[in-house]
Amino acid sequence: MLDARVWWPLFPLLLLVVIVCLTWALVVVVRRGEQGKGRWLQICAFVCYFLAAVSAIASERGLVSAHLHRPFSLLTQVCLIFALVHHWKQGNRSLVRLNAAAWAGILSDAALHVLVVRH
Repeated sequence: MLDARVWWPLFPLLLLVVIVCLTWALVVVVRRGEQGKGRWLQICAFVCYFLAAVSAIASERGLVSAHLHRPFSLLTQVCLIFALVHHWKQGNRSLVRLNAAAWAGILSDAALHVLVVRH
């Protein structure tokens, strides 16, 4: 039931969900003209996740270590936590939802990796 061949298509789908949410949040921040911490947290989260995605794709092709994407993913999660708190305090509910959806996608990806590898 937890065969990697069956569950593998979920990984690109989760990648797409996270990239779309982070891109959308970045566009919202830039269009609203937000300055300071909120803008930089969104930029940092997007860049870190982009690096995580690129390194994960490269590791699937055998170009780099399979563990290279983990620090970038953890940095993304840290940025998302700070962005969630910042936007929550500012009352930007749409950005809270987008960042929460991105974070949920990252955590779902990690959980799926654990389930597939253990079985």
